[in-house]
Amino acid sequence: MIALSISDEVEMPVKILPFVILALALAFLPQYLEKSDLLSVQPGDVSNHTDDRNSQSVVAPVSKQSHYTSGKREVRIKADRSGHYISSFKANGRTVVGLIDTGATYVAINESTARSFGLHLSSADFRHKANTANGVTPAAFARLDAMEIGPIRVRNVDVFILKDHSLSDTLIGMSFISKLSSFRVENSQLILTQ
Repeated sequence: MIALSISDEVEMPVKILPFVILALALAFLPQYLEKSDLLSVQPGDVSNHTDDRNSQSVVAPVSKQSHYTSGKREVRIKADRSGHYISSFKANGRTVVGLIDTGATYVAINESTARSFGLHLSSADFRHKANTANGVTPAAFARLDAMEIGPIRVRNVDVFILKDHSLSDTLIGMSFISKLSSFRVENSQLILTQ
């Protein structure tokens, strides 16, 4: 049997106390960071205006958050004046402004954008047909190594490439969105979660 003196009993809790305080602080840190503005990106960090002078669309600032308690990454995109969700993406390391379109099966880019991503196509590659708002048009199929928005990164994204005259904007369709764990609209914000 081990006998403890009174001084040993008093020292034991004092030695453990700093570890208890540290554990409690670490447990509540993610909740504090999530409620503070420390994890959100300022509008000047991500937003750009589109080049189309006739358009009233502005690339929405992206609010990026990581949920340390769940390990999920989240991006919030505010709707523009027309109710569209437009934001900056990176594809194969190159920045592009894209309109998120849950009605589009694939990510759709034009031929010039494809070249900037390092995808070089010949006329023979345009052997598919794509249904667009302007009718049926020839399209080429390709796969991007990676697409990113904020902390979200998706690999091996299927894209359709249309001729420049058939598509002026980049559409971010379900070939990207379906690889996320969820997407939803809340308070005029599109929330993408990975």
